[in-house]
Parts: sequence; structure tokens; C-alpha cells
Amino acid sequence: MQQKKPLDVQIETQGAVPIVTMLLIFCMVIVFSMMCQNKMEFWSAHLGALNWAQNNCSVQAVNIGSWLRDGNFQKLVSQISMASIASLTGWQLVANCYFTWVFGSTLEQKLGAGRIMMLIMLAMVVPYGAVAWDCLRTGDYATYYIGPLFLISALISAGMVFPEEKKINYWFKKSRGEIFSREPQRSASAKFKVNTSLLSCIFILYEAGVWYYTGKVSPEFKTVHYIGLLAAAMVGYGVAFSMVWSATGDLREGPVKLMCIRKYNDTLKLDVGHDAAVRTTAMALGLPEDRVKQWVQKQKGKMRIS
Repeated sequence: MQQKKPLDVQIETQGAVPIVTMLLIFCMVIVFSMMCQNKMEFWSAHLGALNWAQNNCSVQAVNIGSWLRDGNFQKLVSQISMASIASLTGWQLVANCYFTWVFGSTLEQKLGAGRIMMLIMLAMVVPYGAVAWDCLRTGDYATYYIGPLFLISALISAGMVFPEEKKINYWFKKSRGEIFSREPQRSASAKFKVNTSLLSCIFILYEAGVWYYTGKVSPEFKTVHYIGLLAAAMVGYGVAFSMVWSATGDLREGPVKLMCIRKYNDTLKLDVGHDAAVRTTAMALGLPEDRVKQWVQKQKGKMRIS
């Protein structure tokens, strides 16, 4: 007997404004402004900015170890969080904000505000915590680690859970009846969709340039660490995958349940309310209303499928 292939379940793209991504970019600007200390240099950081970064927004093994020993977890979390969104120069700030917007806004359309907020918080703390642990293990006590490389890498890794839809480009001419037909109106979320594959390659080249720049201009600061990159990739992909599986895992082998949830979500878009959507779904699929309510209740609070 041939086994049936699990049904394809897609996560619906939302049309809401990516407010969490915008807030994250705003925090990047605030941290950079605090570091500049009323004297911003776009191409290179001045001595005062570097000194402020060492004391407030960079990860060093000695400081992390002493705060853990003393139980100063507030300072520990704030230092690591600020290090994960800090930029040493103005041009780095512009590029970091751009890549954060590119990958963050696209991902937020899938996960939603609350879920991407949790992902960002984990991506701030876990990779730099892993870097500090490795530095303590290897005796690297003098190096300062700074920058949003790990955070953006986690966003990229999380985006890999949602493959881009392949569209067919028609190069032949339209028929006579379609000459004056209008193009389909773009959805509200279309403005946030980008070619993440190409921009991921550009981001890698950009981070290679930042690594070379910091090695020449400020060698005491580093932005790249393989342990941090590995931890960021695991956090991003693992969190996004677990969220998707939580929303779709029990639907993949149940075609009737999947059709029910899809029909309910499509009906809700008509602004008819929960009860009316349940009744409409039950009548359309020939299911008892209690069964529809039970399946819908299990999907409450999870990502919406389409």
C-alpha cells in the first residue's frame, strides 16, 4: 500500500506593519547615539566612543565572568543586549539597520510581533553568552565582541524555515482580450517581501568587510566568532521551526482538519465573526459545529495557515 504524501501547509503572510523590527532599528540608533557622546564621526569611531563601548555595549570574558560571580544579572543582560545591537561607526549603523529591516520585516510578516520579539530576545543573549563561555574556556580575556552579526544571522536562519514562493514569469505577449487588463493589486505585505537569498550573500560580503575593517582600525574589537554564529543559527532556525511545527504539526496528516482550518481562516477575512465563521465552515464541509470549534480552539494563538 502506497503511503500518502503529507499535505503542504503554508504559513499565512500578514499585512501588518512590522512594528517590532522598527523598534529594534530605533534601539540601534539610540545605542549608537549614546556611544557617540555628542560627537559623531561617520567613517571611524573616536576614542571616547570606543571607551564607552568597552564599558557599556561590548562582551568581554572577564566582565561577564565577574558579573556572573557577583550575581549582577541586570548588568550582564543589559551589556549583552546592547552589544548585540551596537555599531562602532555611522556607516555600520546604516548597513546594520538596513539588513535588520530587510530580514526582520519579512520574518515578522510570518511570525507576528510577539513571536519575533521572543526570537530577538533569545538571539541577543544566547549567541553572545556562548561567545563569552568560549572566551572563558580558551582564556581570551582581552578581546571585545560587538555588533548585531549574531542577531541578524538568527533572523536569516529563521527565514530559512519559510522558503520563498517560486513565481513563473510569462515573457510572451498578452492576448487581445488581456491587453488592457490591469495588473493584480499587490497585498499589504508585498512591500515587505525581498529576495532574501541574494541579500544574504551581500550580507556575508558586508560582514567580511566589517571584520577586515575592525581588524585594521580597532583590533581590540571583533564582530565575528564561530561559536556565536553557530548558536545564532541554532536559535533562529530552531525557534522558527518549533513555532511552525506547533501550528501545523497535527494538520499535516489530517486533510479534513486542514481544510477546516483553512476554510475558517478564509471566512474570518470577511469580518463575519468567530461564531459565524464556525457555522459557515461546518455547513460548507458537512461537519458538526462542535468538531469545528474544537479544531479551531486548538489553533488559537498559533500562526495562521493558508
